[in-house]
Amino acid sequence: MSNTAWKTDNYKFVGKAFDYAYANRLNKLLAILGVANANSIDYELVSSGGYGEMPAYDGDNLNEGVKKRGFKTIITPEEFSLSESVGFKQAKIDKSGECSRVGKMLGNSAAMTVYMHALRMFAGAFDATALGGDGKPWASTEHPVASKGSSGRTFIVDPDSGTYSNLITEELSVSAITAAQSMAGRMTTPDGLPLLAEMNLLLVSPELEAQAKEICGDNGKFRPTGNPDKDNNAANPVADLQYMVIGGGNDGFTAKQWAICDPALMREVVKLVYVTRPTVMQTALDNPLKDLYTGYVDFGCGWGDARQIIFSNPS
Repeated sequence: MSNTAWKTDNYKFVGKAFDYAYANRLNKLLAILGVANANSIDYELVSSGGYGEMPAYDGDNLNEGVKKRGFKTIITPEEFSLSESVGFKQAKIDKSGECSRVGKMLGNSAAMTVYMHALRMFAGAFDATALGGDGKPWASTEHPVASKGSSGRTFIVDPDSGTYSNLITEELSVSAITAAQSMAGRMTTPDGLPLLAEMNLLLVSPELEAQAKEICGDNGKFRPTGNPDKDNNAANPVADLQYMVIGGGNDGFTAKQWAICDPALMREVVKLVYVTRPTVMQTALDNPLKDLYTGYVDFGCGWGDARQIIFSNPS
């Protein structure tokens, strides 16, 4: 019998536990993050654009379209890995249990690595040094509406298109939410058309979760009646709202920070980019009493547009 024969079936237990733990941790975030695959050193995330409203046709001359574009964000994925071994004695005593433990722990680590980077991306929205493809932080009062072309991989601002804001400083309340929704209703795409965003997902810090529950209902369920700002018998103007907590440990939104977004548009322009999706590998060792497993992921995350989310950063 081979000295390593005991390792033969370990991978199926480790791999199954790894895949489940990773997916279970990240499913919630996929409501607001799209997923893309990259086959090169970096990934170009381009925001929305188009030709705008059609001009009238005079019956003879065709109207040539001039495309108005947003901006391009370059996302550069990075590699992350962590290894743990299954011991011969532990596997002999409880093979499936020990292998599942290692797979679960590595899967949790991979998931939380991606999750923490996503939280830091949202926290970075208020960082004046963390600039997107339009040269502004994700939360800014002066985002340029459109670009007028590119120089290499950098898009040039079109000053004639003006600017827009996706940053307010109001503390969380029903009135602040409805004001932000009204603000979004006036936003346009780079080619001047109405954005038509459905701002129905509230993103809050852990400290604001209790208030979000009062506004939206527990577990993100819709609250059909009642205005928690004033009278519980009044009609709720944000009755179709759900919420999600963006924060954990020392990352994500700080105590008073919150945002309102269109989750469908978020998935289009806010991406998790994978060169290699989370996986677990079994490694051959000279030591016959240890079976080594390595969790690995090669990814990055970033945003390509700011219209689909309005942030609030109260003092």
